[in-house]
Order: sequence, then structure tokens, then C-alpha cells
Amino acid sequence: MLHAVIMAGGSGTRFWPASRKNRPKQFLQLAADRPLLRLTYERLTPMVPPEQIWVVTASATVALTREILPELPPDNVLGEPVGRDTAACVGFAAEVLARHDPGAVCLVLPADHVIGDEDQFKLAMGAGVRQVEENGGLLTFGLRPTGPETGFGYLQVGDACRTIDGHQVHSLSGFVEKPDAVTAQGYLDQGDFLWNSGMFAWKAEDLLAEIDRQLPLLGQGLRRIGDAQGTGDQAAVLAEVYPHLPRISVDFGIMEGATVRWTVPVSFPWSDVGSWPALREVLPSDDDGNVSRGRNVVLDAGRNVIVSEGPVVSLIGVEDLVVVATSDAVMVVPVDQAQKVKAVVEELENRGWDDVL
Repeated sequence: MLHAVIMAGGSGTRFWPASRKNRPKQFLQLAADRPLLRLTYERLTPMVPPEQIWVVTASATVALTREILPELPPDNVLGEPVGRDTAACVGFAAEVLARHDPGAVCLVLPADHVIGDEDQFKLAMGAGVRQVEENGGLLTFGLRPTGPETGFGYLQVGDACRTIDGHQVHSLSGFVEKPDAVTAQGYLDQGDFLWNSGMFAWKAEDLLAEIDRQLPLLGQGLRRIGDAQGTGDQAAVLAEVYPHLPRISVDFGIMEGATVRWTVPVSFPWSDVGSWPALREVLPSDDDGNVSRGRNVVLDAGRNVIVSEGPVVSLIGVEDLVVVATSDAVMVVPVDQAQKVKAVVEELENRGWDDVL
């Protein structure tokens, strides 16, 4: 009854100019010679057969998803007409799965993570799945922090409940938003906080019950979509209903108020590859700390991130830059300002330069 749901609907604007509307971050070859989505799928196949792996993505990238994952049944790629954040995404998948396989257990993962120890990953995921199979509730996997990171949300761990395959299962005391540096150090010193990984496990029926209790408008919309599955009205109902679903994350909209919730602390190497500088976490560097993909020449330069999708890029005597070149755009930004890439995308939208979005 185990199914895997891959969330692949993000826009990836922090990875412009390589990431575009018709080919966002999760479809890029950032950490290997295969797209991040493909790496996530391959990580799951030892645990779940292809016919029980589902992908939720934007309607505009359904065809690309099927091209990258030809093993999946076509109906296992669910297209969102518009993005409505992660509560709608996971609810959509759960509604389809509950009707397809009553009692289905869902392992829910983002499409764009990089995992360093896949054996430990499988053991941890298996522990979480077994916990919700046997005890119900909603479970999230929390990463043991390696530093006072301000870019992640945090989970506060409650009492230990049991150990499964070497992994402890705890009650989950609460969620906290991304902290400032002082607060993050306090969490680290206190010792009972984990990074929120965005990976989950639950029974489809348990998630839908929590949606009905906490987000009844979302539940009503999902039932309309579910009732139309397999009928001639499926596409029309989806297009009509989905844009009006509440826009809220699964963490704030569902997990924070869940009646029964768990967490499994994990410590395998992990990156959410959240911005261009994060490539330094997942790619090898040269002796001067430069990380690169594509053709480039680097002379007397250090700690740069260089990505080229065609043009030869040369860097001479510079440090701590991100340089990305595609066939129609070039971006140069200091590493410590790489989060501002989203502002470039907004400016391009304001100018109506849709050909580079």
C-alpha cells in the first residue's frame, strides 16, 4: 500500500537564468548528469515500484515530467493548473490516491533535494512509513542541524516513542519559522530542534481528514476534483476548482494543528539546493574552491560558482561570484547576494520580457 508522491511544482526562480517557466529548477542537471527530479525518482525505486510513484507538477511541465520519467504510467503525473502551495499539492495527491487505493500510505518528497547516503535515507523513510502504518497521524522527517542555519524552518522534538531500524520516532512539539542568527544558535544549544526537511509520511485518509478539520474549503474543493476523476469532466473541473483552493503550506495549514503528529530525526547528508551558492555543497571544487559545470577557464580566481549551458565562460582574478550563462542570458552576482536573483525575475516580468522567463 506504499505510494510515493514527488512534489515537483516549484518555479525555481532563484536559479534563473537556467531555470525557466517551462523548465524550472527540478528539471535541471544541477547535481549530476541527470535532472534533480530523475535523481529523486531513482532514490525511490528500491522502495516503491514505478506504478506507485506519483508526481504533482505544473500543467505546463506534465509533458516534460513524462519525458524524464517514461517508466511512470501517464496518469501518475498530476498537473496543477496553477500553483496553490504545498497543502493543495499534497491534498490533490492524497485525494487521487485515496480513491485509487483506499488505505494508501504516502511518502511525500520534494523533487529537488540531494541526498548523500541513500542507504540511511531508505532506512529512515522506512521507519517513518512503518510508524504511520501502525499508528496513524502525520509524520515529518527532521534533519539534525549542523550549524545555526537561518534559511530553514525548525521542528521542536517531543518525547521519544519508539525505535525502528535504528531510527527514533518522537512526538512533534511544534514548528518555528526561519529564525535570526541568535535564535538559530539558541536552538542549536538547546538541542531539541531539527531542520524542517519538507519530507513527510502519512496515510492518505489521515491527511484528508486533517484537511477537512482544519481547511474545510480545501477539502470541499478536493472532493469535487476527486469526484470528477475518470470522467469526461475531469479536466474542466480541475481547471475550475483548483485556482480557488486556499493558498497555504502544508506545514502551517495542516501539520501545525494536526491531532497526531510525529517526527523522525535523520542525519544523512542533505541539501535542498536552495540557490546557486548551494552547488558548493553538492559538486566538487578545484584547489581554489571554484565549483563549475560546463566549459570554463578560471585563472587566479577563487570560491566562484560557474555554470554554462553553452558559451565558454572565463573568470580572471575574481572571487566569490556566481556566473551563469545560457544561450540567451548571462547573470553575474556576488555569492552573498545570490538570493536577489528572484528580484531579477520580477524585473523581467515587469518589463514583459517573457522570452527569457
